[in-house]
Amino acid sequence: MEEDGILINYIANHGEGVWNNLAKSAGLKRTGKSCRLRWLNYLRPDVRRGNITPEEQLLIMELHARWGNRWSKIARQLPGRTDNEIKNYWRTRIQKKVKNGDAVDYSSQMIIDEACTSHTSSIEEGMAQQNYPVHPNTNPEGYRLQTTRVN
Repeated sequence: MEEDGILINYIANHGEGVWNNLAKSAGLKRTGKSCRLRWLNYLRPDVRRGNITPEEQLLIMELHARWGNRWSKIARQLPGRTDNEIKNYWRTRIQKKVKNGDAVDYSSQMIIDEACTSHTSSIEEGMAQQNYPVHPNTNPEGYRLQTTRVN
């Protein structure tokens, strides 16, 4: 995106600053807030890309249990991850499990469950690509360990 290049070059030459002035000075047709969010959440060189690791997931769960929805504070403990990314991860992956009554015990069990499900799905996809038959009764949920909620 051309605007991204302009923003990156401007910040490289002038640094971060007053975002409203930066947007105007750089000749961007964005608001200062939009420039700031684009830089902080996507364009900064130290923003980490890719899936949340099992270790990061466990840390997010532990820190959320301690600090609640203080996403910026949690993000400071996960270098390269943004507060927005962590908030979205929490709301789309973990919070749904809590609302559905699935066991979340702030332990590694949930991570193990997801890894098993992901691994089983990967195996099935690989077999399908190789035209191997997939057993019709394969259900990753059947392999989940039962967990209980710890208060």
